[in-house]
Amino acid sequence: MNEGPTEMPQCLEGPTEPCESKEQGEQRRRIDLLKRWEISIHVLDRGCFVRVGCKSIAFTSIEAAYKEIGRYLENPQLVATQHGFEENL
Repeated sequence: MNEGPTEMPQCLEGPTEPCESKEQGEQRRRIDLLKRWEISIHVLDRGCFVRVGCKSIAFTSIEAAYKEIGRYLENPQLVATQHGFEENL
């Protein structure tokens, strides 16, 4: 038996209402940025090169490169800006 209209969830109320939180939106945006470029590491006798897309960055130690890759995975926009290739994002 129908007892009258029921309240619809917020994300179903209208097409303009977002169904995700601000944090989820930021995470999705970050993942979208990361999916644009392949990351490769070329280890040398001393240090390594990290290539993101068509840009390469030299590091004097593998540990420093891993740390920077971790920072990039957390915030690709910030790290790209710091290394001068934000125009490619």
